[in-house]
Amino acid sequence: MESTNPAQVVPPSPGLNLSDKLFILLLILALVGVAWVGRHSFNEGLKTETAKRNGETWLSTLKDLHEVRMKSGDKSGPCHKLSEEGQPVHTWEGCFEAIQAMPNVASLLNPYSGEKLAAIDACVPGNLKTSGHLVFKRVDANPPGSATPTNVVGLTPDTTLDVPRVIQIKVCDRGGYPISIGEVEF
Repeated sequence: MESTNPAQVVPPSPGLNLSDKLFILLLILALVGVAWVGRHSFNEGLKTETAKRNGETWLSTLKDLHEVRMKSGDKSGPCHKLSEEGQPVHTWEGCFEAIQAMPNVASLLNPYSGEKLAAIDACVPGNLKTSGHLVFKRVDANPPGSATPTNVVGLTPDTTLDVPRVIQIKVCDRGGYPISIGEVEF
């Protein structure tokens, strides 16, 4: 006795239907988007690392110049200028310009703009014009018993460098936020 099956077997379709094609297209677009975002994030990270390396170069240069200055009592270093009266004047403005002319620092460029590095007063979050620039602050010790042991203020162009000072170096990231590089006695 032969039994009849009420459910008939439907043969498989020979190709992809419209929903399959749309799903595959969506997957391809998602992969392309992920690749593009990954590449963009990598390039931005590379710029941030380059900006940090620029700050580290400045830090090591200031450290080396300080060691030479302290060991030999060098009065003719790049940060030494004479006033009209012939008196030595060590100012931050003259020192910054002299150090920027040194070969290991002269080639450093802002990775975000491609321009020469500049010293600014402070990183401003959200202000893209500060991206990649350097911030130099002087760290002054407060008297014993003060609520805070140090006072951090910006280096103005007329700040004298006759005595060793602790200088804090920061670099601004893509969003204008400060990245601390370190402190050096100079």
